[in-house]
Amino acid sequence: MLTASSRTSTIQRPTLASDELTHMSVALANQVKLMQSMKSVYQADQQVKLLNLQADVENLLQELQNIKQQQVTLENQEVAN
Repeated sequence: MLTASSRTSTIQRPTLASDELTHMSVALANQVKLMQSMKSVYQADQQVKLLNLQADVENLLQELQNIKQQQVTLENQEVAN
């Protein structure tokens, strides 16, 4: 007699581990230091663009960290229910 086993699968979004976020933060900090040492090479308008891009990267990293925290919170709530 053949029996069919029922399996359920869930699709999970890839999440970044906190180690990965830490690595990204360190890499960003190193990049900022490098760019700060190179600032004098660029003209003033290029320096402004560079600073704006650095601020954008920092904002995006913060958003990524916030999203990660929201995912962890949601996962914890789902486990609790």
